[in-house]
Amino acid sequence: IRKHIIGMETSRNGFDFYFMELHHAHSFSSFLASVYPMKIKSSQKLVSEDRRNNEANIKHTTVCDMVPLCRDDLVICDKKAAQYGCSVGRLNGKLCVVAKVSSTLQLVDAAPARTSLDEAFADLHPEKYWKGDKHYRIMMSSKRLVKFVVLDVELCDGSSSYGHGGERTLYEGQGDVDKYALADVMVARASDPSYDETFHTTTHLGNLLDIGDTVLGYDLVSSVLTGADEWSLNNSFNSSFQMPDVVLVKKIKGSSALDEVKDESETKGKKPKSKSSVSKKRERRRRKQEKKEKELAESYERMGFASGGKDADTGADEAWEEERKAFEQELEKDIELAAEFQSILEKELEPGKSKIEEQPDEA
Repeated sequence: IRKHIIGMETSRNGFDFYFMELHHAHSFSSFLASVYPMKIKSSQKLVSEDRRNNEANIKHTTVCDMVPLCRDDLVICDKKAAQYGCSVGRLNGKLCVVAKVSSTLQLVDAAPARTSLDEAFADLHPEKYWKGDKHYRIMMSSKRLVKFVVLDVELCDGSSSYGHGGERTLYEGQGDVDKYALADVMVARASDPSYDETFHTTTHLGNLLDIGDTVLGYDLVSSVLTGADEWSLNNSFNSSFQMPDVVLVKKIKGSSALDEVKDESETKGKKPKSKSSVSKKRERRRRKQEKKEKELAESYERMGFASGGKDADTGADEAWEEERKAFEQELEKDIELAAEFQSILEKELEPGKSKIEEQPDEA
């Protein structure tokens, strides 16, 4: 796919890709639609015309509007969505978490009932979303995830209880154990060393969590909500909905609170190396220079220049590098996401077997 792209430009709301052939643009848009939910619109514009030879130069534009919901986002599903034909089924009028992103969005109930696991999941198609996008609002993004430590886990079907020393097999990517299972979990903030304040919640991660694991979630007790979110709490949810204190999203791979405590105790035993007076002066000069450059870049932006010139380019490169490192860390922690990403790359690089390359020439 990449060899057909002759140019790319960044715009305010996304990217502009340029192709020589129309079917190359259609193949690229079809590939994007297979990995992320989006709405595709096409238009054309007459650039030049030769009436004597019956020829015309037409510019074709394909617009791909991506659904602005990302994995692990906490989403409010308005109960009024059913009136406009864009309901998400059983999750209508509830608080949901985006569990998986592909050609459709898989949503999971943030506060599931203890009855059935199937009722906690639902798929949101891009056609339904764009039909009533105002009824699906992001309450919190993944940047506001907080670390919690699992203190107790008990499956809702009563098949296992950790309080009496019972052991069970966890999901590890294969085997007879299902990935998800409803469970009552007791957690505490990882930032609280004494674990004085605990929270009880029901989650779909029953077969993934064990005592001592570290899990990411949303702390709705100490979070400050915006005015729109507070209005949604009173008008968007069903009358039977109860706001949970904590919403667990995903387990951190290879993490254990006991190991972290051990590492902290080892680091506390080591004395920090004292800095010399020369290094302290060098550090103060560096901070002063960084502050000066930051103020200069802000003044450039206020005056309407090209975002500070070279400094802005280096800042953009650093931001891009940070996003790339964050994505690599997420791939290391999430086995399924890494496998899905690897399958997409293999499908693209495999010669002669890609569905996109098999499309007929439409030009």
